[in-house]
Amino acid sequence: MRIGVTLDLATVSLVEVPALAAAVEEAALDLVWLDAPAGRPEVALAAAVTCAEPTRTLLIGAATAVAGHHPLYLAEERHVADQLLGGRLALGLRGDDEAGLTEWTDVLLAAAGTTPFAHRGPRHTIPAGLPQHTVNPETRVRVTPAPYALEPTLWLLGQAAPAVASAYALSPVSEADGTAVWQRLERSLGPACRRLRRPAVRTWDPGAEDAAALAHRLLAERDGWGLDTTLVRLTPEPGTAAWHAALADLAVVVRPRLQQERLPSGLEELWDTERTHQHTAAEREVMT
Repeated sequence: MRIGVTLDLATVSLVEVPALAAAVEEAALDLVWLDAPAGRPEVALAAAVTCAEPTRTLLIGAATAVAGHHPLYLAEERHVADQLLGGRLALGLRGDDEAGLTEWTDVLLAAAGTTPFAHRGPRHTIPAGLPQHTVNPETRVRVTPAPYALEPTLWLLGQAAPAVASAYALSPVSEADGTAVWQRLERSLGPACRRLRRPAVRTWDPGAEDAAALAHRLLAERDGWGLDTTLVRLTPEPGTAAWHAALADLAVVVRPRLQQERLPSGLEELWDTERTHQHTAAEREVMT
């Protein structure tokens, strides 16, 4: 299972993002998920590109919304961000209205292709066919630059995500129990589900739940509906000693338990016993 950490851009400034992303990579986790605040969907991709220089292998997720500007502009910004990140971008598109999420998804997928395209939807027409374009009007467009990745990652969020994900064979990000959603996708897509990641956002309060208990909770979902990518929303304030201690726990307590089908008998008990006598540097800072 891959493990990521979410950063709420309503409370984390763009200036803070690069160092926090670098800390996630240093902890040997897989992904940082940058969640744009309501009303400011453009912030997610802006934050994502700030991670290009301080990280090398970390996957960068940017969760934006069907709102604000034109989907063609979002497609262009997505491609630029993916180029800067060397193909490490995972875009999350949130929508509660099925028609709106369908149209934006359609445009983003077409724009990421290798050939010019046209789109006629309920809200957007591409090319627009404006009066000033009557001389040699374009019939198709191509978004440049192309994305770095051959098939850039697009995940869907929000109330409309399950239906649109089923129509386009994309991964919905589960924000609650994913059992019903993935049973529906398996019925509609069949074997095609095998190519999809099964991500979910989960909250963890280290003060209320031990890291080993979190691991068992995630294992239950892995074995129940196939959870394979967990985006952990940490309750400690990002950048604090408690937040860094939680990162360390995700790396050395949670992750090893999720990487194998099962652990040798007694190994978990041994780890937990040893851990009562050893602490990371971040934990020692918290205790002092």
